[in-house]
Amino acid sequence: MATVERIDHRMEELHDSNFEIVDGEPDISGWKIRARSGKKIGKVKDLLFDSHSRKVRYIIADLDNNELGIDEDRRVLIPIGMAELYTRAERHDRERERDRRDPAYDPYDPTLDEKVVYLHTVTAEQLDDLPSYEKGRVSRHIEVAIRRILEPPERDDYERDEFYHHRHFNDDNFYHHKPHHRHYDDE
Repeated sequence: MATVERIDHRMEELHDSNFEIVDGEPDISGWKIRARSGKKIGKVKDLLFDSHSRKVRYIIADLDNNELGIDEDRRVLIPIGMAELYTRAERHDRERERDRRDPAYDPYDPTLDEKVVYLHTVTAEQLDDLPSYEKGRVSRHIEVAIRRILEPPERDDYERDEFYHHRHFNDDNFYHHKPHHRHYDDE
């Protein structure tokens, strides 16, 4: 008996939807994505969000022109909680934190880009192993595969109600521990 892969139709690309980013939050489309080392991974193509919960779940990363030696002609999904945003304007507010960070990279380096998404814990090997993203083809199977690649499972059950309670989807990292979360409003 063959199994049928069930596509999750709740997942939508932000820019192709009737939703928008809340005022005051940045639209990160086009921002460069960098690794912990500072090497370019690619750029943000769009955000993938759950239209029912109105929560961003993934960054759609375009791997073109990466500096990690991985296949460039594809896009992958990165769980939102694995990324942090940096803008040069935040440099002065966060300069004191730099001394506590790993000296292997400096997200506040003035020679780096104005706006950057950092993936501190993702390796080139993991990025290379991620399945290619195809618009409209996100299934539970794909999401579980992404999670297994980025972190071996602590348990083998990925129940729908608990799946997004994992630290990979904690958007507090992404939004610099702000007390509010990004919401989307119908246009």
